[in-house]
Amino acid sequence: MSQLIIADTPAKAAGEQINTLIQEHLGDVVCILSGGSALDIVEYIRPGKKCFHANCKEETCDMSECRTIFMMGDERVSREPAINNFLQLRSRYPEHPILNHLIETVPEEHESAKTFALRIEENFFSILTELNNPKIMYVLGVGTDGHTAGIFPLASDAFRKTYQDDLTYVPVSLEGLTIDSRASFTPNWILNNVDELIGYVVGADKQEMLTKLNLEDKKLNERPAELLKLHPRTTVYTDIDMEQHSFAEEYKT
Repeated sequence: MSQLIIADTPAKAAGEQINTLIQEHLGDVVCILSGGSALDIVEYIRPGKKCFHANCKEETCDMSECRTIFMMGDERVSREPAINNFLQLRSRYPEHPILNHLIETVPEEHESAKTFALRIEENFFSILTELNNPKIMYVLGVGTDGHTAGIFPLASDAFRKTYQDDLTYVPVSLEGLTIDSRASFTPNWILNNVDELIGYVVGADKQEMLTKLNLEDKKLNERPAELLKLHPRTTVYTDIDMEQHSFAEEYKT
C-alpha cells in the first residue's frame, strides 16, 4: 500500500482527498463508493468541479470534463431501504448534492441478481463511454474477515468462478451471508481500470485485520482486502494507531 493515514476523523480526511482528486483532474471523474461505515465519507464529498468553461456562469457545471459521476461499487440486490446500499445512502443524505450525480442501483421488481448485474453493468458502461478522459476512484471498506466490497474469501476455484477475470460487474450469491444476494465489480476490473483506491478501515474491531494486512501476505481469494496492497495507487484511512506497519508511508493528522 502506498500510504496509511491515521486520523481522528478519517471520513473527513478521505472525503477531502476525493474532493482534491476531483478538482485536480483534467477530465471527468467517476467515484465508486462503498456501503457500511464507509458511507461516513459521503458527508464530506463535494461533487462538481470549479468550472473553466468560458460560457458557463456557474461555479460548478456538468459539461464535458467537469462531470462527476458516483455509484455504489457493490450492491445488495434488494428493494428494501434498510438493505440496499443506494437506498441507504439516499435515506441518510436526502439533501446531499451527490444524489444528482448518482447512478441508481436498485433492482426492479422480481429482478434476478444476474439480470440486475447485467443491467447495471450496461448502464455503467454507457455512461462511462460518454465521459471525457475519465479518472476512476474507488472507495473500499474492509470486513473483519478480510472481504472488501462484494468480494468475499473463497476457495480458489469458487473465487475464479464467481469473479471471472473477463467480467466487470457480477452477481454474488453465497451461502452463509446475512445478505446472500449481491453484485460487485470484479477484482481484476478494479486492478486494471481504477486509477485511485481509497481504503477505509475504522473501528477497534478492524485492528486485528488491519495489522494482519500490514504484516503478512495472502492470496487474493483468501483475503480480498489484498487489493489494497496489489493496487499501485492506494491510500488507506483509519482511526487505528498502528504500532507496526509495512506501508510505504504513514501520516498522522
